[in-house]
Amino acid sequence: MDRLMPAPGVTAALNFAADRRDGGIWSNTWRERITQALVAQPVTLHDARQLPSPPSLEREGFEIHPMPLDGGDWENPAWVAEYYLPQALQLVAALTGAAHVAPLYHGAILIRDTGDPHRAPAAEFVHLDQTRDAVQPFLEMAADADLRERYPHYRIFNLWRSLTPPPQDVPLALCDQRTLEERDWVIGRTVEPNFPQGVPYLSSVHNPAQRWHYFSAVTQDEVIVFKGFDSDSSQPMGCLHGAFQQPGLAPGSVPRASVELRVFAFYES
Repeated sequence: MDRLMPAPGVTAALNFAADRRDGGIWSNTWRERITQALVAQPVTLHDARQLPSPPSLEREGFEIHPMPLDGGDWENPAWVAEYYLPQALQLVAALTGAAHVAPLYHGAILIRDTGDPHRAPAAEFVHLDQTRDAVQPFLEMAADADLRERYPHYRIFNLWRSLTPPPQDVPLALCDQRTLEERDWVIGRTVEPNFPQGVPYLSSVHNPAQRWHYFSAVTQDEVIVFKGFDSDSSQPMGCLHGAFQQPGLAPGSVPRASVELRVFAFYES
């Protein structure tokens, strides 16, 4: 592992799995069904903008890039499909060198809004969105058998952008993928209307060896890209991530709204 250099940051509470045996249920839609057992741990989150060298997808597992948009009709699926999705796929292809890119869920986005009780809340717990066993149905949805055979190595990348100006009340925490240990994983289930039986996801117990970061003052013209899955089991699986309460924020700050998109990247080797 490369030598990890300190960077300025904040100390805040992150919510980790409290029970190694069961990660419980999470839902973006049915909050009354959430059964996670979580424990808050104070963690130092280093400002990734202040690292001696910019973080990378191959090293830490995350990057931030300018991606200004001319407006943003996020409630309109046609705008997302015709305007945002092509730009997002082009960005992932350029950043990763992938031979082929394809969206998860046919390019559906997830909007979170901490100020709107009718929206998905910020996910204030550390997690990876899928387990190794849970990926296959989404892979088959995104790529036919010929494509899967041609490109057996694939990764999933998350594109996260804020829809509200800084400062964010609940920024996104990202864990350096090199500091994760699979023995800390805890399996839970995400239950939604389109997945009523639940889709397995991963949380983690706290481990002091984990190294956490965030990007300060993320603007609406930036996008955070981070690795969420790697089919190569010899590589880090991805970046644990989750929202956290920004300490020292002035009262009356605008609640964070954000939008997420997940993309498959397929590789020649």
